[in-house]
Amino acid sequence: MKHTCHTTPMRALFCGLVAAGISLGAPAEAQAVEYGIYEGETCPAGYTPLTIADAFWTFFGRCDELPYSGTFRIADGNSIDGPWNNCQQHADDTRELDYILCKPNYELFEIDGTTFAVVRGGEQCLEGFEHVDFATASAYSAELCTHVGYWGIARIGGGGSIDGPGYGCGIRATDSRELGDSVCVESE
Repeated sequence: MKHTCHTTPMRALFCGLVAAGISLGAPAEAQAVEYGIYEGETCPAGYTPLTIADAFWTFFGRCDELPYSGTFRIADGNSIDGPWNNCQQHADDTRELDYILCKPNYELFEIDGTTFAVVRGGEQCLEGFEHVDFATASAYSAELCTHVGYWGIARIGGGGSIDGPGYGCGIRATDSRELGDSVCVESE
């Protein structure tokens, strides 16, 4: 019996192993991710581009979930085609693309009925949120710092910052360093 598989090189590897009767389970961390399609080459605040692995596991066997004729930016200058080209991935794609695939990169949580967010990868807040002010951050520092990350330092309102538990949950009214994360509160 002849086994035919029209697919990307990575999928061809899986196809060949299945055709040969070899079982290959996905790594425990491999899973489809929640994603959105955004115009342009950058993700909005609170989102980050899908990695090559994210794109592979998200669209493996479900390539038709992407718009048919598009080519979409993913992390590190890579791209992935829509179903028109079997969701083939391209490394180091230097073309300017119209769309990017992004996944959430934030954590939402509540304290005393108020919704907060720790936004990873920048000093911006999600739409509908603003940096938590120094007084609120001080009042809830013990709870907030556990969401910052053990060795994290995050931006708060007024140019301040809050440390994660590894740094003792310190809080500063001003901090001139560039920080990678932000603590935000839902706008009223």
